[in-house]
Amino acid sequence: MINYLTSFFTRALLALALAGGANTAFAGPMVHFTVDTTSLTGTGYLDLTFAALAGAAPATATLTHFTGAFGATALPTGDVGGDIGSAVTLGNGQTFNELLQAVTFGGLFSFDAAFDIAPGGTIGTGFGIALVNAALDNYVPGTMGNVASIDLMPGAPATVWADTAFVTATPVPEPAGLPVFATGCVLAALALRRRNRGQSPNLGN
Repeated sequence: MINYLTSFFTRALLALALAGGANTAFAGPMVHFTVDTTSLTGTGYLDLTFAALAGAAPATATLTHFTGAFGATALPTGDVGGDIGSAVTLGNGQTFNELLQAVTFGGLFSFDAAFDIAPGGTIGTGFGIALVNAALDNYVPGTMGNVASIDLMPGAPATVWADTAFVTATPVPEPAGLPVFATGCVLAALALRRRNRGQSPNLGN
């Protein structure tokens, strides 16, 4: 009975590892962004966009761990959900998706961005960060558009760009995840089984 349970447990963990590996095939980059507005004064907006052409491979951006002098006003457009207090998600189901988040300039803002993009297809999605004035009619002085961007293409490495005068983009290592954990459990179970066989050869082996 003990041997049967161990064998069943081992097979279940192997299946779990394979399932976890299949899920990670959709994972894109994870990046930590720091936006430096110490050269600016007054209020305005942090402009986060996720745009794609029609027929683009499905993609999602999940933004978390926001820090900085954010205001209460948030102006979403398109496929945008959540808030900076927990997590913001942007999809590419519509052509243009945007979150304008109120900020007070003069300090640092940061957040983590994780991306998922389905394999297949030839049309990608672009993520952008810009700084917009309080009147929402122009970019802040010293910028002419995005201060950082990520281009996501199915089956290809992401292209990350940042205007170093305003943004630092740092890759975030992905956690070991469930597949590695499951593999470790499998190896531990096998080692325990072999040890039990060596110590108790007459217990049903």
